[in-house]
Formats: sequence, structure tokens, C-alpha cells
Amino acid sequence: MTFILPLILGHRGARAVKTENTIEAFRYACQFGVKWVELDAMLSKDGVVMVFHDETLERMTEKNGRLDELTAEQLQELTLKPKGKIPTLAEVLDVLNEFDACVNIEIKPSKAELARETARKIWQVVCDKGFNDPDRLFFSSFTWEALEETAILAPQIRRGVLVEDISGDWRPAAKKVDAYSINYDADLLTPDLIAEIKNGGYHLMVYTVNDSEQARRLRKAGVESFFCDDPAAMMKGLT
Repeated sequence: MTFILPLILGHRGARAVKTENTIEAFRYACQFGVKWVELDAMLSKDGVVMVFHDETLERMTEKNGRLDELTAEQLQELTLKPKGKIPTLAEVLDVLNEFDACVNIEIKPSKAELARETARKIWQVVCDKGFNDPDRLFFSSFTWEALEETAILAPQIRRGVLVEDISGDWRPAAKKVDAYSINYDADLLTPDLIAEIKNGGYHLMVYTVNDSEQARRLRKAGVESFFCDDPAAMMKGLT
């Protein structure tokens, strides 16, 4: 297999169709022919890599509190809204291996001081599951220290710097971690910014785009990849 930057990635699996970051969401995306999915990886209290987006539990479960205050076993006893369970990264990678799918793992340390540990634990799971293939795996993070750690552990795995503001702070970070891409909030892009990113030698990926017309406009402007909540629908909309 050769690495091909995907046009569409299933955001948290396929969160517009199935409960985000669940086995069902990833399986749905794969069954509809989506080659690449994106997920969020965070550590439980006992250091197990869980697939979950928020630091706190209340948006997605009936429980309050922080994810990192519960063990993996406790987390997997919770029921997600509207349904589903919190999977481990290992469980998700098992599903993706069934379909020979590819994944963008967003490293989400629950606390800043856990950035490097979170990256290390993720890499360990990736290696245990035989997913340490630079053609099938991509790392991204808003926490640049986590990306620095992946650059040390796995320099062969491509890295994307996630950006959610227009401050420009991403520039030194992208250089420091030898970023492959800048992963930007689509609503913040301007023609000048697109030109700067592309002229800097970076690939441009954007989140979260669910309108095919918007995707077509951005694609013409230079955007290469889109994180989408219903990736199967977007594939149809862009063909």
C-alpha cells in the first residue's frame, strides 16, 4: 500500500449517523467504503487509551466528571447518548484491521502534563495491533508536545498540526514537528491563509465540512482533505 492523502475522512467515525467514536460508527463508515476515519484518543485513570472526544463525560453520558477520573473498566460500563459504549483504541483498531482501513488518530491528552505519556501509550497500542504502517496511520493534535513525542517515537508516521484560531501560533510548531499537514477549521480559512499554508510546503486538511458545495469551493481553493460527519454521503456528493 502507498500513502494517498484521503479526500474524505470519517469524523469520529460517522458521527452524523452513528454515536460518535463508537465501534458502530467506525464499522458503518468502513462498510460504506470510507477508507480513512478520524478518532480521538485519551487516557483513562489507569492509563488505557480510550476513544473519546471530551475531557468530561456529561455531553455524551449521564454521568458527570472527568474521563481521566475513571478506569477503563468503569468507563466501559457507561452508556453513551443516545446509545453505544466507549471503546478502547485497541478495540477500534481491531475493527479497522477487518476492513484494511486507515486512521487519523487525534492525540487528546486530558491534561497538558499527560501529552507525552498519551502519545507513548497510543504508539504502544498501535504497534501491538500492527497498525504502525505509515501508509495507514496519521497523527494529529492541538497539543504540539504530543506531536513532538510522536516525531521522536515514530518519525515515519505523518503528523498534522491542528489549528482552531487565527493567531498564527501554529507556524513554529509545524516547523518543529516537521508537520506533513495543517489541519484547519474550515470556517477560518482565507485565500491568503490557504496560499501561505500551501506555499509553506504543507498539505491542507480542514474540519468539519458537511456541505458538498462548500467542499467543492474549498477544494478549488487548494484544500486537499475534508473531515466529514457523514463521510459516505460526502463521497456521493463529491463524485
